[in-house]
Amino acid sequence: MMKNVKVWLAVLALTTICSGNMWSQNRPKAPGKEMSPEQRIEMRVERMQRQLMLDDKTAAQFAPVYKEYLEALEACKPQKPETKPAEMSDKQIEEQLTAQFDRQQKLLDTRKDYYKKFKKMLTMRQVQMVLKSDRPHPIMPKNKKMNGKPQGPCCPQQNGCVFN
Repeated sequence: MMKNVKVWLAVLALTTICSGNMWSQNRPKAPGKEMSPEQRIEMRVERMQRQLMLDDKTAAQFAPVYKEYLEALEACKPQKPETKPAEMSDKQIEEQLTAQFDRQQKLLDTRKDYYKKFKKMLTMRQVQMVLKSDRPHPIMPKNKKMNGKPQGPCCPQQNGCVFN
């Protein structure tokens, strides 16, 4: 009887160990689960409304303007070049740089226009949050070494960090 229990426990342990690896594998995305651009924009609008803690009246005013703003920003995004930069002629490079300057100017103009619209319905702190949300987050330079220690406001060195 005792031998039988040990065999079953060994089989159970082996099954648990083997099935753990199966669950950690990347699963393919289920079809139909990807969001459309409109759904993504709608989700961003709802998230921003929650972040700004808007009342119902202000949220109703804010939502359509913020949707327009996000769509205008989307229109300013660069298109991927058809040819690799190494294969481009000087004329193509010049055209690409000119188009990049035009996009940057359009982005700046868009941000200025919507700044004026947002400040009519939001506080300046809320306007700042809205305008900060559309900017890309800075990326740490590749050559900066962390020496295995967490850095930044999440783990200040002077507050007794356990990783020191």
